[in-house]
Amino acid sequence: MTRIMGVLSAWVLVVGMAVAQEKVPIMGNWEGKYVARSGETDSLRAQIVGESWTEYRAIFFVPTDEGKEVRAEIKGKTDEKSKEGRTYFEGTVNLGEALGGAYQIKGEAAGGVFTGEFTGTETSGTIEMKRVLIQSPTLGKEPPKGAKVLMDGTDKTFQKEWIIQPRWILDKDGSAHIQGSSIVSVRSFGDAEYHVEFCTPYMPNERGQARGNSGVYVHGRYEVQVLDSFADEPANNLCGGIYQIATPLLNACLPPLEWQTYDITFIAPRFDKDGKKIKNAEITVIHNGKVIHDHLSLPTTTAGGIGIDERSESQILLQDHGDPVRYRNIWIKPLE
Repeated sequence: MTRIMGVLSAWVLVVGMAVAQEKVPIMGNWEGKYVARSGETDSLRAQIVGESWTEYRAIFFVPTDEGKEVRAEIKGKTDEKSKEGRTYFEGTVNLGEALGGAYQIKGEAAGGVFTGEFTGTETSGTIEMKRVLIQSPTLGKEPPKGAKVLMDGTDKTFQKEWIIQPRWILDKDGSAHIQGSSIVSVRSFGDAEYHVEFCTPYMPNERGQARGNSGVYVHGRYEVQVLDSFADEPANNLCGGIYQIATPLLNACLPPLEWQTYDITFIAPRFDKDGKKIKNAEITVIHNGKVIHDHLSLPTTTAGGIGIDERSESQILLQDHGDPVRYRNIWIKPLE
């Protein structure tokens, strides 16, 4: 193998497991190294995604000399007789001529450790990885001075700041989970900074838009998609997409069952004295600490919000799409 390595994430890495993750010991982010028979050693990362309660796919991200990445994907299946959930992976991937062509990869994962081997025409070697918990650098971020707190884990704030029909539920951990309807804030905002934390459910038998679907509607009209899109290639209808308008610059998703963050700066559209729009709304979105939309002009609203008319001020809407997505720690700071 000419080169299989991963660029270490700029996110905060925490080796260990979240309590919720223990229910799915294979799924998640993995970091480690490969060791070629020649003695060459380098870093390696992968993401393992649930395709059912016993089937998985492992995606290795292989960088090229040009600074890009090649996706290499193999399938895995859990040995249902294994008490530790041992899962076996095997497949052939073609990394292209620059990276040595085709490789056969075999491996197994159990107890938070992945061990395997790769065999190619020019070289072969072993793979060693451990599962890691990657957390957003803005997780739990405190509201700054002047921010309006819409969700702080207390029922008093929840009831005061949201129009709830019929009623979302506050869980014991202070997060709110979707139940029966979208919700809209009581307050309206113009230009503002938004902080939103969300957690998608683990729905391995579902695909696409049926997999942990919700949305954060800035101004109740411009949807930043919420979805379990862990390890998927970016698209405008997947997590972080401005629905049917703009594809994220990269996929910054964490696995389902892990808390994620949106830090959004929104500049409202501008209108002349006759109410005619003279400047589009603009949005910058930072997902789990990574910029996925940078001063993006929004020519129109997206479907499913409060309305299609654009305004100088409006509410925030959290969408119910039938999946038990959870939210917490939401605050909005008006820009001066």
